[in-house]
Parts: sequence; structure tokens; C-alpha cells
Amino acid sequence: MSDVAVESNRVRDLVIARPCPNCGAESSEAYCPKCGEMMEPRVLRIRHYLQDIAQEILSLDTKFFNSIPALLFHPGFLAKEFVAGRRKRYLSPLRLHIVIGFLFFIALGYTLRSRLSGELHDTAKREQIDSVFTKIREQEVARGEKPSVPDVNEFQNVSEKINERVQEVGPYALLICSTPVFALFLWLLYRKRKLLYVEHLIFSLYFFSFAYLIAIPAILWLHQYLIPISAVLFCVYLFFALRGYYADRGLKLVMRTLASIFACSFIVTFAFVISYALALLIGHALGDIPSELHGTINFQ
Repeated sequence: MSDVAVESNRVRDLVIARPCPNCGAESSEAYCPKCGEMMEPRVLRIRHYLQDIAQEILSLDTKFFNSIPALLFHPGFLAKEFVAGRRKRYLSPLRLHIVIGFLFFIALGYTLRSRLSGELHDTAKREQIDSVFTKIREQEVARGEKPSVPDVNEFQNVSEKINERVQEVGPYALLICSTPVFALFLWLLYRKRKLLYVEHLIFSLYFFSFAYLIAIPAILWLHQYLIPISAVLFCVYLFFALRGYYADRGLKLVMRTLASIFACSFIVTFAFVISYALALLIGHALGDIPSELHGTINFQ
């Protein structure tokens, strides 16, 4: 036997076997020989998280359908499973967040486009909007300024372009602006727990996935009861998610839930503003949206 083979066997023998986080079988290999789960340490580092992202983002399979019921009906469960290393059955937090984020913005774009189209196809409303735009243009010309307000047709075209750009950049803007900031807030809120930032980030990704998912029906139908029902579900889910993931209890749990609700409201509002601003900037850079219309086009 060669010296290299002997040394390889000696190093392999020095590796301490550890239980699989999924089935409990002892193994010193990279993957469990019994169930195939990855034998990673319980406490994750950013390096492990990025490696998982690279592997998971490339495909979509039945993990999605296993993840949705667990996400909806077991607050905090998916985050606990992921941190514990039991990930074989479920979608990773980042991948699930991006998939649901795309669905959310598709629903949002459809609703905005439908409302705008409905208003502009209503002859009375179209004439009213055109009358307002005409008066503004006349006032600008009277002041010696170049007209910056579009006509109705241009308004509709540019609004549709903005909606398309928002659908494209929105999921990533929410991912970059909302989840890391909320994770930082949770890190400060539970700083005495001595958890890693990435453990709060995992919880944040799953929680926002739930929030966007339950908001989709309210956005599509805009029913007078769906929006408040979604808001109540959001608050109740957050309470039980914090209770399940952080094992929080009592008055502290109530206070932390209220603080988290306030923080989420502010963070999501900020993320939507960033999404809209990025959509305008990208649209202008690609020539879809004239720069002089930035101050006049909106989603109302």
C-alpha cells in the first residue's frame, strides 16, 4: 500500500463519527449513508449558507409542495428544521422566499394593471383624467415650462412599463432590503440568546415567505374582508413563530411580537419604496420611462 493511501486511511480514522441530524445514524462521511442527508454542523456559518444557496437555487422540485403546508400551519418549524440540519424534505429559505416573492409581484402587477386598465376604459374616468392632465400641461406652458405630464395613452403605457419593472426587481429588492434588516432587528431583540446572525436571517426569510404568500389573495381580489384578515393572520403567525423558534414565553413574547410587527411594517414599506425607485431607474436606463415623467407616474 502506498504512503498516500496509508495517510488517507489514518486521516479518515481520525474523523469523529457524528449522528445524522435527520435520521440519527452515525457517520463520519459528508452525507448520511442511510438517508442521504448532508452531515453539516448544527451551527451554520455564512459559508455553509452560501453553498446551500448555490445548490438549491438551480432547480424546483417536490420540496416546494412539502414546504408550503409546513410554512402555513407550523410557524417557526421550517427555520428550526433548517438550523438543525434536517433539510432534505424542504426548500431552502432563500429559494422559497424568491419563488413566493415572484408569485407575490406577479399578483401585484396583475392587480395594478387590471385596475388601471379598468379606469382608463371607463369613458367618463378617462375623460376626467385627460382633462386634469390637459390643465396641468396648459399651466406649465403658460409658465414657459416644458410639459412634463403625459397624455392618457402615454400614461397607460408608462405605468404598464413600471409595473413590469417592479415585477422584475421587486422580489430581489424585498430580499435585499427587508429580510436582512428584519434579521438584524431580531438579532438585537434576542441578543442575549447568543445566536448567530444567520440563524435570525433564516427565520426572517421563512417568515416573510409566509407574509407574502397570505397577501396574494388579498391583492388579487381586494375584498374588504381579505385585507384585515391577512393583517390579523400576519400578527398571529408572528406571535407563534417567535414562540416556536425562539422558545419565547409570557409578557416578553407579547412585547417582542408587538415590536416586531411595528418593525416589519416600517421595513416592508421601505422595501416597496426601494422597489418602485429601482423600477423607475432601470426603466429610465433602458429607455422605457422618460425621466421627466418620474414625478408624475404613480400606482394610484
